[in-house]
Order: sequence, then structure tokens, then C-alpha cells
Amino acid sequence: MANCHTIIVGAGSAGCLLAHLLAGQGISVTLIEPPSMPAAKNDRQRPARWLNLLGSADDWDFPTSAVDRLAGRSLRWPRGRGLGGSCRINAMIWFPPQDEDLREFASASRWSLTGLQEAYREVGAIVMPESPRWLSESSKRFLEAAESLPNSQPMVYQRVNRNGRRWNPAALLDGCGVNVIRAGVARVIFDDQQVTGVQVVGGETISCDGQVILSAGAIGSPLILMRSGIGPPDLLRECNIDVRVDAPAVGANLQDHIVMPVIFGVDPAYRFGSRSSVREIARWQTVGGGPLSSNIAECGGLFRGGRCQIHVTPTHYLAYPGSDETSAMTIAVDFTKPKSRGRLRIHSADPIAPPIIEPNYLSDETDLQITIDGVRLAREIAQLPPLSDWTTGELLPGRKRDSNESIARSIRRFAQTLYHPTGTCAVGDVVDDGLVVRGVENLRVIDASALNNITVGNPNAMVMTIATRAAGSMIDDGPD
Repeated sequence: MANCHTIIVGAGSAGCLLAHLLAGQGISVTLIEPPSMPAAKNDRQRPARWLNLLGSADDWDFPTSAVDRLAGRSLRWPRGRGLGGSCRINAMIWFPPQDEDLREFASASRWSLTGLQEAYREVGAIVMPESPRWLSESSKRFLEAAESLPNSQPMVYQRVNRNGRRWNPAALLDGCGVNVIRAGVARVIFDDQQVTGVQVVGGETISCDGQVILSAGAIGSPLILMRSGIGPPDLLRECNIDVRVDAPAVGANLQDHIVMPVIFGVDPAYRFGSRSSVREIARWQTVGGGPLSSNIAECGGLFRGGRCQIHVTPTHYLAYPGSDETSAMTIAVDFTKPKSRGRLRIHSADPIAPPIIEPNYLSDETDLQITIDGVRLAREIAQLPPLSDWTTGELLPGRKRDSNESIARSIRRFAQTLYHPTGTCAVGDVVDDGLVVRGVENLRVIDASALNNITVGNPNAMVMTIATRAAGSMIDDGPD
């Protein structure tokens, strides 16, 4: 028997916002998110401690397959576990969708550019991102140095904070009447080609008389589709899953930003330590300010005409907070529109089994060349006042690594994920222009996996913009 109108699978940014908006219009919503154990309270509340959340009980902490172009390394992919999804563990950066992002999605979806722009304004009024209440000396000097560069947009990043404290979209569920079930979802269930509900881990079935929306993210949503028989047919047969829809694009088109830290020493007087003084704690508790309100990745911006994004931290990017004895700042660079594409696969029908993540970083040579240019850009900025007479030398890659070949070797050894997986259920391929899964009825995908192209910057604001516009369309039962 149907027990709700709409089921939303996944309580991340998209899922929580969808549940809030739909329930606000009187729609009966059941939101399903796997159970979790919360990380330490101080880490969950204090922005400066967010890196302690990586690898914690709030993190799925997926390993990738070995990446040939990254010296055979396997990277850890943090993904939030629990209500709020990856907003439970992220750096809280609120980066507005760029015109390019909105145009690309508008061209593939049924929604106009104007409709998406209005949705962004609507979600901004809900999230209410705030400006930082404290900036490190590293950030202040970077911003002053970078403002003279042509074709550049240095900026202080707004944050998804409230009064200097971490905030995540799970707060939107308070008092809105959404039924929350803590369980993993094994697969969706069908009556012929019509989706009628989901089966959770353990075998229980939850039915609905409306739609099922997958908002489990760029990893979770394609895994559920594949376990439901929607995916690459050869792979499904290998996993003894009956093929319901031949959909080779499920799990393909995997995109992520890869970031290369360029690290400089600074005077020990400016070391950003992981242990806070009583005075700093009191300042944060009373006014939400001081170093504890820092999200570490405080500022940066778009450079080289938008081809490169920078994230500045007052720390040694690769050591902090595990070892914070080094006095350092980092100018981390990434190529905003990588051309490399990876894929996501399952190796069994077991919903507990971890995925096979093949990010395929740097498989397109353009990605490497522009990242090399980003390293040179970071060095150029560090040579500008007031950074030039303040840093004490380049720690990584190190000035002796000056040729393209030696910089490339450093990138292969030290580059990291920027935690932005997208594209694995792309609009136009896996879902239609209304985000309905092709080949079945009553099933949508609304999350980062639906992006056909990765965003220029951090994707969270764009994902919430899409969720807002999709919810409006579902409520109105029509396009713009």
C-alpha cells in the first residue's frame, strides 16, 4: 500500500532542499538516508575544524582505483554520510553558478536561463550564505597581490555558515512535515516500466503513489540505477542483474576538479595551528568570529579568463591538520573545465559493496598543460607585493622544479581531488530534459550526477539551483 506521494532517496543538498520545497506545498514526502554516527561535536560546529571530518563517522571515504596519470596513486574521495550529505563535511564554500554553467544546463534541460537565474536567487534567500568574519594574513596579502592581474577575479568566498557556525541543509527539514527514514536503498521497484517505490537494505519495500527522486549524489544515484537494472547491459549481466533499460551512459561521464597545491613558507608568527586558545574559543562562541570561524579555504577566485580557479589556505595543504608544525600558506590551483572523463561501476548487486571509481584524471593532455600553467600562475602571484617580501620560499613543488616536465611530475605525485564529482547520470544521456530517467516512468535524478558538464567552480550552489527549479516545475507540473 502506498504510504506517501513522493520518495526522495538521499538527504544531501538537493534532497533536503527538494523535501523542504515539496512538503511546503502540501506534498507528502518520505526522505530516505542511510544511518550514520555523528562526528565529534566541535568538528561539526567549528568551521576551522572541518578537515577533521574527512575520514570520520560522517564520511563514506571512498577510495578510487589507482590512477595511472597520478603516479598510480589511489585517492580518497570524501562523501558526506548522514542528513545534509556532503555539506556535513565540506568547506562550506558558496560559489555562485557562472553564466557558462547556467547556459550549459539550460541548453540541455527544459528550463530557461531566466528560470535558472531566478532559482539561484530563490535558493540564495533560503541558504543565506554569509561573508567571512575573519581572514588570515595569507588571504589578505593574496587578495592585494592578485588584484593587479589581468583577466582575473580574485574573491573572498562566501560560506554556508550561520553566525560563524557550520550550517547544512538538513536544517530545512525542521518542522516541514517530511517523514525521514534512516536506511540505505538497494534498488527501485517496478510495476512493468513504472517505478512504484524502493527496496531498502534488508529487504523492506517502501511504496509511493507519485514519484521516486534519486538525490544520492554522483556516486549513489548511478549505483542505485545499476542495481535496479538500468545501466550498461554487459556490466549488469556480469553482476547477475536483469537488464531493464539498456543505458550505457549510467556511471559514465564522471568529472571532477583536480587541484595542485603550490605551498610557500611564512613567518612562524603567522602559523595557523589546529589547537585554539581559550581566547579564540571564547571569541567564536560569543560573536562567531576569529580564527575558529575560518573555513581554511578562505579566498581565491577565477584567473586566466576563468580557466583556472584558486583556493588559498593559511596552512600547508598536504600536512594540515595532521601535522601543523609547518608555517605555510597554499595557493592551490585547478583547471575549471577539465576534459578528462572517468566512470563509476559496480562489481556486484550487493548494495553494501563499495563502488569502483575510475576518475581517469589527466587522461586529456589539456588538463595537465593548464594545471602546469596554474602552478606558474601561483608562483607569479607569490612574487607580487605584499606576498613577495612575506613568504619565506616555495616548499612545493620547489623552485628547482621549473621545467614543464618537472612540474608535471610534481602534479602527478601531489595533486588531489577537489571533492566535486559530477555527471554520472547526465541530462540528455541518462535523464531527459526534465530529469526523468529515460526508459521508465515516475523516476527522476536530481543532484550533481545530472550535470552534463562540471561547473566552473564549486558545484553546491548550482546543484541547489537545479533542485529549486526542478521542484518548482514538479509543483507547477510544467516547464518555464
